[in-house]
Amino acid sequence: MSERTVVTSDGVELALHRLRAYRDGRPAALLVHGAFSNHGVWVRRAHPGGFAHYLLGRDIDVWLADLRHHGGSAREPSRGKWRFEDWILKDAPALVERVKDETDGAPLTWVGHSSGGAVGLCWQARDPANRALAAVVTFGTPGPNRVGLARRVLAAAAVGTSRALGTFPARALGLGPENEAGHILADWMSWNLRGAWRGADGFDYFAALAQVASPFLAVAGASDRVFAPPRSCVQIVEQIGSRRKALAVHRHLSHRGLLRDPRARERCWPETASWLQESVLLS
Repeated sequence: MSERTVVTSDGVELALHRLRAYRDGRPAALLVHGAFSNHGVWVRRAHPGGFAHYLLGRDIDVWLADLRHHGGSAREPSRGKWRFEDWILKDAPALVERVKDETDGAPLTWVGHSSGGAVGLCWQARDPANRALAAVVTFGTPGPNRVGLARRVLAAAAVGTSRALGTFPARALGLGPENEAGHILADWMSWNLRGAWRGADGFDYFAALAQVASPFLAVAGASDRVFAPPRSCVQIVEQIGSRRKALAVHRHLSHRGLLRDPRARERCWPETASWLQESVLLS
């Protein structure tokens, strides 16, 4: 795996990793983690190699991103400096541009887990005419409505903790390897509590999904009852304007299990990779 540094429009240095160098224009996938995580979620625990190496075995050029405040990327310089929209408006375009440059414009699919999937969708929603992405795949990315009581309680607690401490102590709570920048997490959780993906300037990201034409696949775990239950994931499929869109619900898999459970290799990963390859060919 090789690493390079990507600089965003506001001068933040992001780490971008490539599993293997190719120069033949084969389809590429940019894998983007969610909250409390980093690029390592794609390459370990679920199965030797993880989903990233599974895609590599399917002849896909695999790239792994670390969003700001995660992995090898820069950490928040001061409390409250960064917001969730920085991932959307600054990190996403910088990462996509670098991958496109290094792959000579090969077809690129954004693959995001949880909030990492929302970042790719929202970036496209902000500029639906942008054709940089050939497709979008989300693993366990919930829509903003139909939020159950348990999820509302947890989201409210996360917002309060993040704002009070200026960070969210995910490591201490056993939620993942990365603590989250306070306002980044508070913004994302607030979007879910309000039932709307609305930016600081009032832009309605969720409504704008109706204008997004890129092929879209939402992958959900039937055992995910809190973070992104299938009933929450389906609303994104219903809202997005793409003519080629689908929801794949996989039995026995939880929110983390979509990437870490060995059973994901049986159906979830093969079906996702096949959809990705077919969508790129048809785009």
